[in-house]
Amino acid sequence: MSLLPVPDPAGAAARSVFAGADVAATARLTWLDGCPRPRFEDDVWSFVGWADAPVQMKVTEKNLLFNRIVHPPWRVIVKELTLAWIATRDERVLALPRARRIARHPRTLHARLYHLTFWLNWLTEHQITTLAAVTQDHCDAFLREYGVVRDKTTGAVLRSKAGGSLRTVVSAMQDITDYSEVLSADRHRPGFRPWGRRSPRLVTGAPARPQVVIKTEPLDDDVLRPLLTACLHLVDVLGPHIVSLRAELQAEREARGSVESSRTLRDAGLLASLVDAHLRTGQALPRLGDGQVTKRLRSGWDPADPLLPVNFQGLLRPSGHRDIGGALLVQARPLLEGAVAEVGTEYAWCRDALGVPRADTGEQVPWSLPLPTLSAIALIRIASHACTVATSALTGMRSSELMELTVGCRRTEEADGTGLVRHHLVSKVVKGRLWGGEVDEWVVIDEVVRVIPLAEQLTDARPGQSLFGPFHGFESKGAMTWLRKWVASPAGSRMGLETIPDDPVNPRRLRRTLSVEMAARPGGLLATKVHFKHLKVATSEGYAGRPGGAQAVFHHEWKKEEEKEKVKRTVEAYRQFEQGQLPAGPGADSLMAAFRAVEGELADHEPGLAKVVTDRQIELLLKKKASVLHLSAANYCWFEDPAKALCLKLAGTRSAAAPLTGLCDSSRCPQATHHLSHRSIWQTSADTRRPAGQSPDPGPGEGPAASRTRAVDAGSRRDRHGSSRRGWMTWH
Repeated sequence: MSLLPVPDPAGAAARSVFAGADVAATARLTWLDGCPRPRFEDDVWSFVGWADAPVQMKVTEKNLLFNRIVHPPWRVIVKELTLAWIATRDERVLALPRARRIARHPRTLHARLYHLTFWLNWLTEHQITTLAAVTQDHCDAFLREYGVVRDKTTGAVLRSKAGGSLRTVVSAMQDITDYSEVLSADRHRPGFRPWGRRSPRLVTGAPARPQVVIKTEPLDDDVLRPLLTACLHLVDVLGPHIVSLRAELQAEREARGSVESSRTLRDAGLLASLVDAHLRTGQALPRLGDGQVTKRLRSGWDPADPLLPVNFQGLLRPSGHRDIGGALLVQARPLLEGAVAEVGTEYAWCRDALGVPRADTGEQVPWSLPLPTLSAIALIRIASHACTVATSALTGMRSSELMELTVGCRRTEEADGTGLVRHHLVSKVVKGRLWGGEVDEWVVIDEVVRVIPLAEQLTDARPGQSLFGPFHGFESKGAMTWLRKWVASPAGSRMGLETIPDDPVNPRRLRRTLSVEMAARPGGLLATKVHFKHLKVATSEGYAGRPGGAQAVFHHEWKKEEEKEKVKRTVEAYRQFEQGQLPAGPGADSLMAAFRAVEGELADHEPGLAKVVTDRQIELLLKKKASVLHLSAANYCWFEDPAKALCLKLAGTRSAAAPLTGLCDSSRCPQATHHLSHRSIWQTSADTRRPAGQSPDPGPGEGPAASRTRAVDAGSRRDRHGSSRRGWMTWH
């Protein structure tokens, strides 16, 4: 076998087709002014200056470290590969018959370089210094070794890597052959390609087109309810006070920064006047935080010293001095000890806080107890985290889309002549889009409109800069860690907030939860304050306004969940029918006729042959019936014939694609039924004389008297229908 000669490493770059190239210009990347531009010869390419880099792109992903490849000539070929992957419109790359025509995202370069570094260093460890000596046996051996995860201490195999995760390394290994025409330092022998013409999918056993199975579990209501209650309480109730606290802290920081560090008070008379001001007003002396007290103890202070917790910097702040001189402290000790005995010490921030209502009882309590500086800063950060979590939960935005929100992202649009106001958030969609993402808008509800301005007041970012900044999930010292600790602390308990369980919370789960909840309970309440119907209207409007936008994707996910929920509810109603729990309402007879038809189809089989009926068979038979189901808080609407729909008759509309839920009168509509799941709602309606399904706090004029009477007396009207009355009595 003849081996290709390996060029001298020092001259390899000079013979490269990309020698001296400006990486950013060759790849046609938009670059920030003043930022260094990577050159082909650099052993580290920094993409920190890439103007369109997504916020979620980590700093480590922006730095490509070719110097980790041990054998110098191979650094050159990996640089050539890397540039060819992103510069697909370069003439030298277009000339390659097997080169990829769609540019790889700069984020993926870091991963591919990572895999290639392992492969090439593995060859070096096995005494192979030229790619011409690589055989298929080497490739198979490396993939077997690289395809398992081992214990770092014992070396024992813990698990095998999934086939999908190995496709990248196989693809990168094969690219050395596919891009060989632009490789100058080394190449495979002629005719050799790792695994030949087999694709990475076939080599690794990864599925061809893996079926998208959503494995993300939605949050339980036991987690979602206290979480959103805490976030909205921080935003709506405590938010304005926290903004004022932040302004005071900033003013204090600026004033302190203007004082020279050498300014030490040595004037006994001035100190006496400062102490006397506290005594006259009965105001406690400033107190140190626990951390600073600990430092004093470590430096030799007596734990019983009454001046141990006194914050001298805070006391001297009005005089413009940094600290008190040692001699003056000894001289003025009797004065200071007397002041501590008379007025005591207290933290400087949030003294005499205004009252706010508790989240549970509404009782007025101070919005905060006095806080040391570090705790005050932490409270501001907690409020900022609450804004991030609330925005995620109430919009269904992905984490990448949340990170792309900027200061000034909110847009308000007033409809001419209607008095209606629509609110939009301008962000970028990064997933599955071109480099830098694409600008998109989300139609949002009022709660989000209150969250975003607060978040803007809690950040130093300027207009156009990232609002929430980069974050890597909400757990692991992220937003949820701070929120849980604060809610579980005495401060959260004083606000009447319920402890948030430790169930993991992240944007993906919040998006999944919103999708499932909107599909399952379109007339219910999200946690304790947010109306699903408002969320549904907002997301639908965003879908209609931008059919190809990110909100359309979320709309599609939610619709799929809604279809599943409709089938589930229909099967549930059928199972109750089988058990003798008959539906009620004017449409009960029609529904039971459909159920009897399904029952007949399931019973029709060869005599003498046993037949096992599965849920899947029932779902298939009931699929058509489920497709016309519309879920409401107090009834099911089987919208099969628009001509029979009472809501359309009341509205004077002959046809519509969906019922008009706002005009629903399920006690008279021939397509409405009531089931066991609606019993508690109707019972509450009877107890409170409020129309079934109405919000607990209806607005002015909401719910006419006739509707209230109809809701309370609905049971008596159903006595006119024999089967309906029978069903009503069954689940009562």
